[in-house]
Amino acid sequence: MTTHGEGIAVHDLSVHFGGVTAVDQVSFEIAAGEIVGLIGPNGSGKTTLLNALTGVVPAYGTLTAGGRAIKLGRPSHSRRARLIRVFQAPQLCPNLSCVENVMLGAAEPGGRTLASAWFRRPAMWRHETGRLADARSQLARVGLPGADARPAGQLTYGEQRLLELARALTGAPRVLMLDEPSAGLNDAETRNLHDLLIQIRNEGTTILVVDHKIDFIDSLCDRILVLEVGRLIAQGIPSQVWADDRVMDAYLGVAHDA
Repeated sequence: MTTHGEGIAVHDLSVHFGGVTAVDQVSFEIAAGEIVGLIGPNGSGKTTLLNALTGVVPAYGTLTAGGRAIKLGRPSHSRRARLIRVFQAPQLCPNLSCVENVMLGAAEPGGRTLASAWFRRPAMWRHETGRLADARSQLARVGLPGADARPAGQLTYGEQRLLELARALTGAPRVLMLDEPSAGLNDAETRNLHDLLIQIRNEGTTILVVDHKIDFIDSLCDRILVLEVGRLIAQGIPSQVWADDRVMDAYLGVAHDA
């Protein structure tokens, strides 16, 4: 398989839990600047696939990002490749402020020893100042300007999802992976999220998104990948995918002769 610029390529990716195969030899590519949807019925392996790409679970196969091989099963390797994940349920520190939560997503420089803290204080101060400025910028970018000092626990659910997105963006993702980002959002919040993700893509970030809202996926994504019991059964532009009988059977539960 060939890679496309700063995108990713996945070949024969598999995940096993004991005797259960959760992801079964899945292969696909995501080109730089694409928004790709990952759909399928509950239990089809979507979240497990994201876990494999970000090193959360042991996996087999190959993953390349920007033309470089990424070792599977190592979160630090995926993080260095800037494959950044937002989980389905908010993973925030509720007692920390919004800006502090966002700063947690920034890459840390080397030099964490006491000696480095003493002799490299000016450089470390400049780095922390930069992290703070970027965190504030990302909060404004996702629609939370002025929320810097608010404790994350005081935000609404929709605002917490935006805060998590801001934290992911401060890591400068090559590929931003979102697991059910519209879950729990009302129609207005879903439309705002849609427009925000389009803007993020237009600014240069590639996106892989799992979601159950079909209208959201259709209007957002350039292409769609469809999983069924761990296997990739279809991929293509939305109109092609929904015309595939296998997708109708697996995802919508419609028989071929219906």
